[in-house]
Amino acid sequence: MSGLARVLRVGLLAFSCVLLVGHSLLFNFVTDDAFISFVYAKNLAQHGELVFNLGERVEGYTNFLWTLVLAAGLRLNLPPEGLSRVLGTLSALFTMLYSASLFRRVASTKHAVWESLSALCLAAIPGYACWASGGLETQLFTLLCTVSLGEYVQITIDETEATQTSFARLGLTLGLASITRPEGYLLFALLAIHRLFHNVKKRAFFPTRLDWILVFLFLAITIPHMAFRRLYYGYFVPNTFYIKSSGGKGTWDQGFYYLWAFSRDLKLWIFPLLYGLGLLRAWSKSDNKPARLSTGYARLGELLLWWSVPFCLYVASVGGDFMGLYRFMMPIVPLWVFCGVLGLYRLLHEPNARLMYAAIGVLLGLHGLNTFFVDRHALTFIGADRGIDTPGYLRHYVNDRIAIGKWFRQHVKPDDYQVVGGAGAQVYYAGIRALDSFGLSDAYVAHEVPASSNRPGHQKFAPLEYVLSRKPTILTYNVYRIAQTPYRPSDSEAAMWRARGFHYVSVEIPGLSERWYSFLKRTDRSLGPFPPAQD
Repeated sequence: MSGLARVLRVGLLAFSCVLLVGHSLLFNFVTDDAFISFVYAKNLAQHGELVFNLGERVEGYTNFLWTLVLAAGLRLNLPPEGLSRVLGTLSALFTMLYSASLFRRVASTKHAVWESLSALCLAAIPGYACWASGGLETQLFTLLCTVSLGEYVQITIDETEATQTSFARLGLTLGLASITRPEGYLLFALLAIHRLFHNVKKRAFFPTRLDWILVFLFLAITIPHMAFRRLYYGYFVPNTFYIKSSGGKGTWDQGFYYLWAFSRDLKLWIFPLLYGLGLLRAWSKSDNKPARLSTGYARLGELLLWWSVPFCLYVASVGGDFMGLYRFMMPIVPLWVFCGVLGLYRLLHEPNARLMYAAIGVLLGLHGLNTFFVDRHALTFIGADRGIDTPGYLRHYVNDRIAIGKWFRQHVKPDDYQVVGGAGAQVYYAGIRALDSFGLSDAYVAHEVPASSNRPGHQKFAPLEYVLSRKPTILTYNVYRIAQTPYRPSDSEAAMWRARGFHYVSVEIPGLSERWYSFLKRTDRSLGPFPPAQD
């Protein structure tokens, strides 16, 4: 590669990174669910307990590795509100750079534009940028999945070049992916089955020594985690599993709508389509490594189906997600983009430069135009599409919960107890024990309460009798009001709550989207400016 080409390559990749960071900062929020992991991380860092409420061992998170990293950051005085966003963005950037490197190895080209194209496309995807922010483990898991798939492809392209290090690296990334999110086990199982079929075709009916190295490293990471989960929490699966697997037929309907909305909004189906069109053209004999190119192209196509189809069915089976811009789909997105760019390369790498650059320009122009409209809607529409909240609403919601939590922090006593619907930012900032009424971090609700909704993560809801049995000081789940004026309950509603030992209070909270926050307080307790109620 000439000096000018090297400068162009570095410049395009640097531009892609800057574009991703700037795109991510448009969203500029940490979603409420991320604060659930922050609560666990804080309790681990400060009290040595990986729990939501001290003394209650319930696994209400699905991102073990992510939570451990945030807890380590807290020990170094790095608040998770900022650290999570930095790590999420870095993970997204590493995925983009890895895709560029993988393209160079698979396509055997050092053409700066082609090598950088997948990174440019990823940086402009609204969901990819949004969930580089957001505070969740999405981009770390996406990075681990992408590296696992890339390493596997390189192993299968030419096994004579595969080394013990290659298999060890694949076992390590698959293991880390599995303790980051449970779907990592699905990826491991799918690659293991694909590897079995691949070996049988070559009449190799038993795993090789290198295969056993891969499996050993995977199990060395995952078995200790499974043993810890069983011994510490009492179950082999997270508490959240009993919530998110409890939906009925409506869950599948919602899940398929989620997949449809993903295709409709982000329009990333164009990349698998480009890959398919690339199959129509054979590699030229003038290519310096046609055998390697053809093998790599075929392997990527196999994985495109092998990973994407089961993963999409899994997403549909849990009803998708209630958060906008499709974070659940991000683990398959880099593979789709990579295959699409490789398909375009197969179609256009030999025609004249003008045609090639014109085609790339049209692709990026249409991609950017779609991104503009999707971003604008996501940020300005404060609402939901069939239960899928826009990032604009998620940011609005979490900002209110942060303000409420900080107000409570100033006025609660250590033995106060709150019941919440959104069990994230409000609990994290209030600093007192809480009951998550949706049961993600409560064993009774998860195991004993039947599902009453098909909305992902909101299928179950704590019965009032159970809520009151916890003797809370504060009720702020489905009874709170945020408005320009204090809430005035009817006489019958006030009498009903009085009979249960609660009454409505209203307070002005700085930073709230509306002026007044009204909620239920126990009548026999004081809370900041509110004394016990008089009978």
